[in-house]
Amino acid sequence: MFELSYKSVAGLELSKEDILAIRDTAIRTNEEHDITGCLVFYNNHFIQILEGNEVLVKKVFSKIAEDNRHSNIQVLYEGEKDQRFFPDWNMAFTDISANSGQDTEVKSYANNLLLLSEFIEKPTTTLKMFWRGINNLIINPTII
Repeated sequence: MFELSYKSVAGLELSKEDILAIRDTAIRTNEEHDITGCLVFYNNHFIQILEGNEVLVKKVFSKIAEDNRHSNIQVLYEGEKDQRFFPDWNMAFTDISANSGQDTEVKSYANNLLLLSEFIEKPTTTLKMFWRGINNLIINPTII
């Protein structure tokens, strides 16, 4: 099992419909390739983790890297692991930007999301970097 986590900046002209289109494409593509993972969008930034067959994950990631709706794409980490962390999630997607007017709600949501990371018995480096990226993006945005 292979996993890859990356972060990117959304293009400035992305509308909510564009974000939903990215989500829908991710769901279809991941179903076709038996890839699971989680995509978080916040404050014009994406953080995503993909898990599945190495060749297929890298193929999907290369398409993401070529997509002009993303810029400043940085792989946080990639590597092998024993099992999926998101086995039942074709692509979990969270857009918490809609709550940006309620900073307290956003931070509360982020804390709840990050609580998931504490239930992992043996987190991989890739998974740790994914959660750290979410934390930096939402809780400590100056670290991005």
